[in-house]
Amino acid sequence: MSFSNDLLKWYDQNRRDLPWRGAQDPYRIWLSEIMLQQTQTETVKGYYARFLERFPTVQALAAADEDAVLKLWEGLGDYSRDRKLHAAAKKVSYEYGGSFPADAAGLRRLPGVGPYAANAIASIAYGEPVPALDGNQARVLSRVLAWEEEIKTPFDLLAPATEMMDKARPGDYNQALMDLGATICVPKSPRCGDCPVADHCQAYREDAAMDFPLKPAPVAKKEQDWTILLVTVDGRLLTRRRPKGLLGGLYEFVAIEGRFPDGESIAAALTERGFTNPRVTERLPDAKHVFTHLVWHMQGWRATCDAAPEGYVPVDVNELSKLAFPSALRIYREAAIR
Repeated sequence: MSFSNDLLKWYDQNRRDLPWRGAQDPYRIWLSEIMLQQTQTETVKGYYARFLERFPTVQALAAADEDAVLKLWEGLGDYSRDRKLHAAAKKVSYEYGGSFPADAAGLRRLPGVGPYAANAIASIAYGEPVPALDGNQARVLSRVLAWEEEIKTPFDLLAPATEMMDKARPGDYNQALMDLGATICVPKSPRCGDCPVADHCQAYREDAAMDFPLKPAPVAKKEQDWTILLVTVDGRLLTRRRPKGLLGGLYEFVAIEGRFPDGESIAAALTERGFTNPRVTERLPDAKHVFTHLVWHMQGWRATCDAAPEGYVPVDVNELSKLAFPSALRIYREAAIR
């Protein structure tokens, strides 16, 4: 039997039971694929259900308030995905009459839909025979082929992936490869003895599964120091919305890049930035947050002042739960609520 036949036979008997499986609605498929980018499947399940309950159609999502969408996304990470998700929903609703483009090329024109997501949606929703090349697929195929070239992006394997895929069941084929990479052909300790396509795998025959895929050397993460300040004015806590860029659109507390040895130096830094008569009152725990290419090392303090510069909004502590904060600042939001 062929590689695709063996793979699909295994998939028909062992496919994962996922909330978005079996859906033909391109809205639901699109929503799941955007959420699954850079996020573990188990985490996505709850968010997916909550989004569908709140926004059951693309039109409902398009009409939603930006802050409501952002709040519901809170904790999923990479918040640029959320903003592009909302923008894409508006484009589908207001420019395309509520219908998603019916092929990968058209889907690529939606904000936030890259080559992988476009091919995944097109193959699952519309049966277009295009490979949905992600890290899982690239790992499986690189081992099956013993691919000896460095893989900078999964789409380096586009030509062989297109040739190998099942043209009659492209959606199932793509999902089968995803499942195989997620459950058997895993990065470490692959279960080659349980693999349904082991007979087709050159790396398995050579006992070299761990040699593939060949990847570029990892880039060192940039590290930054931040001082996070819970600053109150007349008993209300200062917040502001972050500008475009990293965590853009989310709320934050007063933040100053760098570390300070004591409260006096922090008060001086606040004065330089336009805070009136700042007084630093309490040290808070340190925290660390790791992004894809960046690490934040944070120290926290409480402070008060008489007035704040433009751009900061004082809020009651009991209102903080209504605002979308990045998970990087969770420890300080919890400290503020206590």
